[in-house]
Amino acid sequence: MESLQEKVLFARQPIFDGRQQVYGYELLFRNGESDKAEFIDGDLATRSVLLHAYTESSAPQVLNGKPGFLNVGRTMMSAIPTFAREFLIVEVLEDEHHIGTLPAEIEQLRKRGFQVALDDFEMTNYRPELIDVVHIVKLDVLTYSEQDLAEAVDTLSQHSVRLLAEKVESHDMFKYCQSLGFDLFQGFFFCKPEVVRGHILDANRRAIFDLIRELYQPEVDIQRLTDIVKRDVVLSYKLLKLVNSSFYRRVQEVDSISHAVMILGINRIRSWATLVSLGKLNHKPDELQTESLMRAYMCENLSTKFSAEVQQMSFSAGLLSCLDAWFDYPLEQLMKVLPLSHELRDAVVLKAGETGQLLSVVVKYMHSQWDQIPANQLSELGLTLADLSDAYAYAIARTDQISELMIEE
Repeated sequence: MESLQEKVLFARQPIFDGRQQVYGYELLFRNGESDKAEFIDGDLATRSVLLHAYTESSAPQVLNGKPGFLNVGRTMMSAIPTFAREFLIVEVLEDEHHIGTLPAEIEQLRKRGFQVALDDFEMTNYRPELIDVVHIVKLDVLTYSEQDLAEAVDTLSQHSVRLLAEKVESHDMFKYCQSLGFDLFQGFFFCKPEVVRGHILDANRRAIFDLIRELYQPEVDIQRLTDIVKRDVVLSYKLLKLVNSSFYRRVQEVDSISHAVMILGINRIRSWATLVSLGKLNHKPDELQTESLMRAYMCENLSTKFSAEVQQMSFSAGLLSCLDAWFDYPLEQLMKVLPLSHELRDAVVLKAGETGQLLSVVVKYMHSQWDQIPANQLSELGLTLADLSDAYAYAIARTDQISELMIEE
């Protein structure tokens, strides 16, 4: 039981429907020590998530009201408390799919009201009686050829199950899986450029990019920044909505743009105006906004251990690191046009300097690539995996709070 009391690293990976709207999140957990990341066995992972997340009532916050997918071994199926069926979809591990008694064991879960998914399903384990008792079948698209994937979808589509494509890392693969008939999609394709084009941005995106470029002029003063915001009705409205929200807990209502800019300061106004402007690119999934904000807040939270210069750049570095996905244009080319300091530009594009290293660690953590975070890099930055876990939880809370204020009314 001692290891249950250690810091448990976690990340949530979005699962999308065909419209790129978030259907749910897979919850990924690992035992964490101060200078390294280690896998924990399946049963311990299940107990950890139930103990640390659900019994502490943080599941609604972590999942943002969506269902959570969690790997559960056969030995833990009967131990899952019934109340978890309200927010938990049980994923049966791939190395147990061949077991003859599995359909009957899954049926017991169904009778208790749980939805069940088969994780990383391989067609060598295909049995009609197994597919007929589950709700979702997940296929790792990287382990199938295009022909084998099409044949697997054709076979599984004969059953009343939803098909989920895992490890979809590009928009081309997303579109191919859509064409095959997949219902759900998992992977980080949404935060990568859909098409890296060499020609000029279209008129809508060009106008938004020009506004962002204006916001990041090094000589922007309070009055000039105020004038920029005032020119845009949506920016003005959302800025006043933000500054008067419980997020900032103002005693007296702020009713002028000038006052709002004075209160929040140039750097924060730049960030909010950038985010609101990007939100006008309505062909992008909402989760891209979440990804951008999460990176920004994690960087900001962790930067308190660094110099004032790093603290000042950290939020912007996280926010701007997704710019290529917003504009479907190479990040390096976009950053060359923006009037940024060399330090901030190198941090975002090259992951250079302390700010860049911090951003690199944050992105790896958010994508649950804990084993790719070098222990010596963390040590040099003066951080531990526990710091990253705490910053991640902070980023979820702040992002969900801000996202509510960004919704169009």
